[in-house]
Amino acid sequence: MTSQTEVASKYQVYVDADAVLAYALATNDPNPLCNSGELVSPLYTATLVVNGFRSTMSNAVQSGAITGTRASVHGMHDVHYFAPVIPGSHVVCTGRHYAVRQTGAGVAITTELDVLDLEGRLLVRHYWTGMDVGATVDGEFGESPPDHQFPDAARARPIDSFIMDITADQAFRYGGASGDRNDHAINDEVARAEGFPSKIVQGLCTFAMCSGAVLKLVGEGDPTRLTRLAGRFSSPVFPRQQLQVDLFDAGVSADGRQLVAFEATSNGTTVVKHGRAELTI
Repeated sequence: MTSQTEVASKYQVYVDADAVLAYALATNDPNPLCNSGELVSPLYTATLVVNGFRSTMSNAVQSGAITGTRASVHGMHDVHYFAPVIPGSHVVCTGRHYAVRQTGAGVAITTELDVLDLEGRLLVRHYWTGMDVGATVDGEFGESPPDHQFPDAARARPIDSFIMDITADQAFRYGGASGDRNDHAINDEVARAEGFPSKIVQGLCTFAMCSGAVLKLVGEGDPTRLTRLAGRFSSPVFPRQQLQVDLFDAGVSADGRQLVAFEATSNGTTVVKHGRAELTI
């Protein structure tokens, strides 16, 4: 394993304008600025850093340090936005080990993934947390990612709700646009073997749809207003269902940003918890 502060992965990638458009369409983005390909959807940069996540995650700890894993899932995701990513540009993606923590549910492994312009200016930072369910780890390091706990007081201040259809081909469209073609998202037999009733929709697809709801209801359709989007994945979403995103007023931050708490449900089950969005006012 490299040291906690050392960059473990670094590569350059092109932000293809057609890929930007395909991602927006694959996530049912309701924003005309995104689904026309003019601006980048908030979660598109996850497709740029995913290779860095995989390579960094694979050597987060020494071989054999984690034992007892029953399943590996995407536990949480937290994105911080500093400047727009421009279609047609080149960017540099880096990844470093951020934290390995023992939790009651298993071992949480967080990777810090940055998207920078060619001059080294930070554009977007992802904290991508994978969970080894039921596992234990011999040796922790790092701190937990930044907090985004749902504030209880916000429930008394609902803003609005947005409902989107999860299409029959949702996971296939997202897989094509993102490269995330995990077998349980595109094959019913594999999904059933893992204990699901049918194929499931990729977690980042669900999260991207949450970002569309946030910008639709409180962001005035302007993705450049978004400075943070965070959430915890709690249950899978299935095709041929609906996704409801409920937004709540969480006040204003100390630095003057609008705070929005959100949750997402599908078929009566909460699928994204502790959602937090921060926007410029």
